[in-house]
Amino acid sequence: MSRFPENFIGLPVSHLFDRNSRDVLELLDAAEVLEVKNSSPPSWLPPLPKVFHWGYGIAEDDFREQFAPVGHYLKEARPSLFSCDLGPSARRHEGILPTSPVMGRRAIVERSRANMELLRSFYEGPVAFENYNFYPTGLYNKVCDPDFMAEFLDRFGAGLVLDLAHAAISACNMGFEVERYLERLPLDRTVEIHVSRPYLPAEPGRLGVDTHECPEDREWGWLRFVMERVETAGARPLVLIEYYKDLGILRTAMLRLVAELRGEDGVPAFPRIGGESLSLDGLGRLRAAAPQA
Repeated sequence: MSRFPENFIGLPVSHLFDRNSRDVLELLDAAEVLEVKNSSPPSWLPPLPKVFHWGYGIAEDDFREQFAPVGHYLKEARPSLFSCDLGPSARRHEGILPTSPVMGRRAIVERSRANMELLRSFYEGPVAFENYNFYPTGLYNKVCDPDFMAEFLDRFGAGLVLDLAHAAISACNMGFEVERYLERLPLDRTVEIHVSRPYLPAEPGRLGVDTHECPEDREWGWLRFVMERVETAGARPLVLIEYYKDLGILRTAMLRLVAELRGEDGVPAFPRIGGESLSLDGLGRLRAAAPQA
């Protein structure tokens, strides 16, 4: 019996992709949606629906400074969704350390509004923001707070890209249980879910770290926990695995993802569900208008 049949199975396009690789061809055949992360994706990718995820945050200066090629891609390719990070709390940073003053809520929103206006001059489709993983450096002040995240998404009419590993790290580093932190997030706005395995310390007082390892039972449990809640809220998110080390291992994990979403334990082969005619019309329920005042 299918568990979550109306949700999309996604595949991030990565540096591992080789058009002559059998693993890549089988992964592509399993995918219903491709996630592109740079403005020059391989020309040989199949004609599947595409979403674009950018690794810059909507409130940082580099968003504007590095945007030109991305804007051209968005205007030409018109992907089904644009997403980037929610925040950060400083306009400039090196890794997890801020190198400019840490902003308060109002300044984060105002800086995000300016960059959203730039984005909207090239792209009119649905927009979503990904949750950060919290580290106590100042760079993640406010932006990992579930109440601020909900207010921010409402203000900009945007969806949530829920990175489960980021949420687990934030919970660990902020002193919450993972499930309790997840429950506080605006799950009703979830349009995309990222699954990977972070490092979470057994010893109290140590920090969790984002490692992008292949998900295991703990992470699949988080996915089921969240999927039950987003389904109740009426969301039908795209779900993908963020693992970039070994295509064979990724292939096995994709089989598990198919089983988790479709309810087919021990899936013998990748089924194509929807094929090239698939669209992400469900994302259209998100408002594509300019930011609200």
